[in-house]
Formats: sequence, structure tokens, C-alpha cells
Amino acid sequence: MNKAYGVAGAALTGAVTGWLALGLWQWADAEDKRSCADSTSVCLTYYPLTGILAWVALAAVILAVALPLMGVRPRKTAAAASLALQLYALAIIGPFAPRDAPETNAPNLIALALGPALVAVCAVPAWRRAGLIAIGVLLVAGMVAVGIDKDMF
Repeated sequence: MNKAYGVAGAALTGAVTGWLALGLWQWADAEDKRSCADSTSVCLTYYPLTGILAWVALAAVILAVALPLMGVRPRKTAAAASLALQLYALAIIGPFAPRDAPETNAPNLIALALGPALVAVCAVPAWRRAGLIAIGVLLVAGMVAVGIDKDMF
């Protein structure tokens, strides 16, 4: 299989799992607010944890099945790295959300699709250096963005 198709397929897989993550986040936030609407004290529900665990389980299975089908190898490392980069992207997207949960829009889905796509780029020996540099730049840029966000507000 052509390696460019593998990268495009990994990006599409990342967008699907990103859409799933944002949808579960919005569901968990809505259910949490609904459950705590009548509460006058501290209200802790299991919905946020349920949303996170459901997404991690579903995304791990989707990535573990889809990435090898796209020709991204090694199987376990690629799925774990893709999931870790998507978790990092979610941690960066969260503070910038205008409400409690980020919206399912194109910039957020692109940010979540970059993780698996860059892992697929790193799986090609000729493209590995460029992929690792891009991952490093995105990690540092995310840290700077969250640091600037916290300092400005």
C-alpha cells in the first residue's frame, strides 16, 4: 500500500476517534449538568469518568484495528502513540473551549486527526525525521499555548 494513503487513512481514523471523543465529552457534560441541576451542595457524578473511559476503550480498539489496516506498523506502538497524542490534543483543546465542553468543529477535528497522521508519517523510514520534528513542534506549541492562555486570563 502506498504510504501516503496510510497517512491519509490514519488522519481519517484520527478524525473519527476525535469526533467520538468530542461527542462523548459533550454528552458527559450535559448529563453532569442535568444531574446536578437541582443540587444545592457539591455534586459529583460518574458521567465525566464514564465518558473518558468509554472514549479510551473505543479509541484504543479503533486505532488498534484501523492503523495496521492502513499499513502503519508496529501495531501496538502506533496505536498507543496515536492515543497518547490524541489525549494530549484533548488536554490542549479543553482550556480554549468557550463553554464547558469543546465543540465538534473542523479545527478541533483537525487537531485530533494530527496525532495518528504524524504517527503514520513516523512509521515511514524516509519521513521519520520530519514526523518527529513535527510532533515535537506541536507538543511545544501546545504547552506554550496553554501557558499563554493561563497567563492572559
